[in-house]
Amino acid sequence: MQFSNKRLYLFFLLLLSTTGYAQDQESKETFADIALSNRIDFVDSKFDQPRFSCGFLIKYKADTFAVTAKHLLKIIKPAEMKTLWFENYIKSWVLYPLDKKDQVVTTDNLLNEDKSKSLSDNATYQQDWLLFSIKNNHSKVKPLEIRTTPLTPGEKVYVLGWTRKMEEGSQRVYEFEYYKSIGSRILLKDVIVPQQFGGLSGAPVIDRQGLLIGIVSGATVDPETNKKYFSPCSTDDLLKFIANL
Repeated sequence: MQFSNKRLYLFFLLLLSTTGYAQDQESKETFADIALSNRIDFVDSKFDQPRFSCGFLIKYKADTFAVTAKHLLKIIKPAEMKTLWFENYIKSWVLYPLDKKDQVVTTDNLLNEDKSKSLSDNATYQQDWLLFSIKNNHSKVKPLEIRTTPLTPGEKVYVLGWTRKMEEGSQRVYEFEYYKSIGSRILLKDVIVPQQFGGLSGAPVIDRQGLLIGIVSGATVDPETNKKYFSPCSTDDLLKFIANL
């Protein structure tokens, strides 16, 4: 009986270790450092977020901008903050790599600020991005360029960032296949993904060449199959907005 219990105990330890490994699996593809985390300081400090979801930098012509997901402001904000307007609510917004917290990107202005845009509106997810000008950039992450050619079904794409439970370490790489697009949403099939997606909001979605194709946003039900897919926000409207600055 003692030997049997010992074998059972060893089997239990093995099960725990293999389960943990499955939870942490990542794509074998490697990319330059790209992902950033957000640090948001509110006027009311009880809402401060020292590490909140993900973001990244993009390059357009001679300019570099910071980007994250707009819907983050649906999750954490003062109740009085009703629209996409920072004045009197947000004191500063910086981004940094989780493994190099001293390499801070300090944002300047929210370029798509709009008093008429309600944060409670479902349309928040249609153009699910915040675009910032940059005051100071002390990071060494690679700013991304936006892809302008369409994706092909079955094409591999990658999400770079950290989930909510990760407090340190280099960016993780997760793998998907492009399925289809519906409006501003890019529907992807899971290939190598985290057990929990929470915390990846605002992370960049790139192709194998490292070009930006989307921003992690949420999920969408395909009306043809009634199946829910991980669905980043496309960069189409973001690119049009930047081009008109």
